[in-house]
Amino acid sequence: MRLERVKNLNTEMLNIKPDSIGYKIMKDKTQILGFKIDGLKLQAMQILKQDAISVGAELVTPRDAILCEKKSYDCLLFGSLKSLKLLSLKMQRQPFGLKSLSRELRAFIQTKINDKKSHKKSVMSIINVESNSFYKEFSVKDAIEKIHSDIELGADIIDIGAASSRPNADIIESKIEIKRLNLIFKEVSKIKTNTQFSIDTYNAETADIALNSGFNIINDISGNVESMSQILKKYPKSSYILMHIRGNPKTMQNDTHYENLLLEIDKYFEEKLRFLHAQKINNVILDVGIGFGKSAEQNVELIAKLRHFKHFRKPLLMGLSHKSFLGKILGSEKDSRLIASVIADFIALMNGADIIRTHDLKEHLEMLKIYEAFEMEDCDLM
Repeated sequence: MRLERVKNLNTEMLNIKPDSIGYKIMKDKTQILGFKIDGLKLQAMQILKQDAISVGAELVTPRDAILCEKKSYDCLLFGSLKSLKLLSLKMQRQPFGLKSLSRELRAFIQTKINDKKSHKKSVMSIINVESNSFYKEFSVKDAIEKIHSDIELGADIIDIGAASSRPNADIIESKIEIKRLNLIFKEVSKIKTNTQFSIDTYNAETADIALNSGFNIINDISGNVESMSQILKKYPKSSYILMHIRGNPKTMQNDTHYENLLLEIDKYFEEKLRFLHAQKINNVILDVGIGFGKSAEQNVELIAKLRHFKHFRKPLLMGLSHKSFLGKILGSEKDSRLIASVIADFIALMNGADIIRTHDLKEHLEMLKIYEAFEMEDCDLM
């Protein structure tokens, strides 16, 4: 007789071959979820504390909350998937904002349930056709050669841009982008492939020509949904990458202070998605904007907590390739960031990323094979 710690309770339960009804009852007890609640009203806190205990969950409250001296408190809610399902039903009938909180909780729970049905993991390669890229730029001839090379390697998406988005970069007019990309647009229009093409632009005119030339995706760092929505409606099968940013590349690093990083990005996405959905645009991919108005520490936090944004039920893109925060972590800004990029992207996949945007296609395709072999979708690193 011996004791062995298991990593995945659901898998091990299936190996034991229990009764199917018993398995359905027990599996929700194996998953513990936790949620921070900022500014929970005093009355709501008192109700939620009792309701949580009644279903086997817990609400952690500050020690001084017993004195009821404040109007609201920051709390921590945790419990098994089963107990939180029951709690969300109880909350539906309660006042003081708990009904609204119940809807949020159910969205997170549904995301957890649907995790295994998540979008296929994809790799997006990057081609920069401009002279101010922080990594590597390509001539038009080189870019066309790389397009065909990346298709042969197995890129799911190829992201092509002609304007730098590095910190302090100037805003490029559409006519300059179009001039740089004109031959590439013509080349893409002739290619027959399952690989999708993404246009990396914040200019609606450039996006329009790209989609008309066979591109499938607009990768817009600006979040300018008002102008881009007009283009997207012309091409209803196209997708839109919505990225979080403060300001523009010229100003984005001027202010990296957030009262609550995750919640502020949540609000940004909620506002933009509300507008897009009203325009009947639903093919949206979310990008938290690593390096765009964030400090090195905030970039790490977003990668570690990426799964938080799954509640929007949209694919999540991770674009951290060779970015400066990796150099700061390594303590050497000039060294190659290839290994750091691959490791950080592996962690991003473990934490819910659906699409990895990278300069290093071959290495990331190999990494994805390792990830899939270990079935890391079932593992929570953070």
